[in-house]
Amino acid sequence: MRSVSAVAILAGPIVLSGYLVGAVVALWLTREDEGTPRPADLVVEAFAALAVSTAAWWAIEQVAPGSGFSRIGYFSNQVLSAWQSVALWSGLAVVTGICAPVFRRFHGGAGLAPAAALLAVHYPWFLFATVAAGALALGLTRSARLAKGAAIAVLLPTAWLGWVLEWLPAWGLPAGPEATVWSMVLTIVLGTRWWHDRPLGAAY
Repeated sequence: MRSVSAVAILAGPIVLSGYLVGAVVALWLTREDEGTPRPADLVVEAFAALAVSTAAWWAIEQVAPGSGFSRIGYFSNQVLSAWQSVALWSGLAVVTGICAPVFRRFHGGAGLAPAAALLAVHYPWFLFATVAAGALALGLTRSARLAKGAAIAVLLPTAWLGWVLEWLPAWGLPAGPEATVWSMVLTIVLGTRWWHDRPLGAAY
């Protein structure tokens, strides 16, 4: 049955399932004695985030009201439809599960690969800005850690500028208030993981 209530009822379990998927992926791929993740592991993490996000989009689209409700999401500038919103947050939940899996005492991977995959599909301009900032920091400091930090730090300001300047992407979703809040939470998740993974005794 298509209704706003059906969307609300499904949204919570879908986002929670996204976190659990991410946590299971982190448990399956990460080992205590491993250092740098294997490229295949990063591919699996990225695929998990995109698969959950896509499934959430499809599921909510099946129950969301069609008349009027969808037009708000599709034609109002900077406003997302219900299925777009749940797809974003469920994908972010996967990233959170990978970064802080409950099955490993909330110590997981960096979460950069699944985050980059979500940005590539939904917010390509955001991804371009983060990659550019990371590359610039790497060139100036020769530190991979500082490059990751710079890439993470530039995400939220980019999302906010996209909202203020009303950037129209070549593909993906429009920048706006929800995109900015989503980027803020993603920045917090990735930044917290980055900070806790700093070398012992490091001042940064």
